[in-house]
This record gives sequence, structure tokens and C-alpha cells, in this order.
Amino acid sequence: MNAYKARSNSIPWPPIITLAAAILAVLAAWVYRLPFPQGAVLQYTGVLLLIFALAIDIWSIFTMRAAQTTVMPTKGSTHLVTNGPFGYSRNPIYLGNILLLLALSLILANAWFVILAAAAAIGMKKLAVDREELHLLAVFGAEYEDYCRRVRRWL
Repeated sequence: MNAYKARSNSIPWPPIITLAAAILAVLAAWVYRLPFPQGAVLQYTGVLLLIFALAIDIWSIFTMRAAQTTVMPTKGSTHLVTNGPFGYSRNPIYLGNILLLLALSLILANAWFVILAAAAAIGMKKLAVDREELHLLAVFGAEYEDYCRRVRRWL
């Protein structure tokens, strides 16, 4: 567990995974379009979901900066942030990223975004969340365990 004390990752997986999922969804739809319901109501819902996702990400970043800890997943945490969006989700930025992909599925009427959002969530869990949890446990110990008992990983 001490290997995770300095930092959880050397590669910023979550933004890479989110961007890759978006690019793959666009390319996949170009090759083979899956059926997906369309309409103005779904597009407007997608826009609202997109705004909500961005708001979660921005709120999370400001909360982390206010706590004077890093936003970068490649750097070690100096403070355990448990307020703001972190009072609802232990990974609100990653949740925002997944919601962003789902919003794009509605805006673009592209089912591939839904499929790749699920794949992105699994990838983030394996490549980022699991490692970050080990890092936070190594750095904050019982305080982090208590936080995990109070707040869910995603939502």
C-alpha cells in the first residue's frame, strides 16, 4: 500500500478515457449507426444534462482548489475533501465526465455514447478510482475509511 502514498497514477486516465470514448462514439456512429430515439425534447434534455455535468465538474474543481489540494489525478492528495460535491459522491468529476458522455448521446442521438459511457465508467473504476482509493487510504487512513462509509463511490 505504501507505493500509493505519493500518488495514485502516473497517467491522467479519466480525461483520456472520456475523450477516447467520445471519439470512438463518433467514429463508431460514422461506421455503423445504432438505432436511437430522436427529437427536440431529447436534445433539450441532453443540453440540460450537459450543463449539469459541466456544473458538477466545475463545482468539484473549485471545491478541491479551495481545499488547496490537487485536481490532477497524477499528483498526490494533500487534503481529504469531503464537502461540496464530495459530500454526495467520492468521484464527482468522474461522474460528471460520464454524465457528459450520456448528454452527448441525447444531443447527437448516438447510442454509441451510451455504450462507451458504460465502458468509460468501468475503465475509470479500474484505472483511476481503485488506485486513488488505495492512495487516499494510505495517506488518510481511518478518516478516509469513515468517509467511504458515509459517501458512495459514484452517486
